[in-house]
Amino acid sequence: MKCPMIRLTLLSLFAVAGTLQAEDAIVLNPASTVPAISEDQFKDLFLGKRLAWDDGSKVVVVLVKDGPANDILMKRLGKTPQQFQTGWKKLVFTGKGAMPEQVDSEDALVAFVAKTPGAIGFVDKAKAKDPVKAIAAP
Repeated sequence: MKCPMIRLTLLSLFAVAGTLQAEDAIVLNPASTVPAISEDQFKDLFLGKRLAWDDGSKVVVVLVKDGPANDILMKRLGKTPQQFQTGWKKLVFTGKGAMPEQVDSEDALVAFVAKTPGAIGFVDKAKAKDPVKAIAAP
């Protein structure tokens, strides 16, 4: 009798823990007019397949060097960090793009995006505060 009760308690705890996970957000420069980003656009922007916004301005991707947001981003993109780097290096080698900017923390990422026209980053939703424009990650 005790085993089913323990399993039920553990299942309840896992369900609660799942709902407490932090959500992610895409942060854009405050001048951005982008209202939302689809899953395909998300991948194209962060993988360097789309290097300009609809208005023709340059996309500037910025990443946190290490940390949970970067790990989540790689999973969302379906890439290992090595595959991600290789893809961007190919763009640089062919003259089609520049490596993403890298910062040391999510706070630094938000500050960079706030001051850089065309910038886009991926952070924990709690870090996505003014002056950047935050939109839900697809």
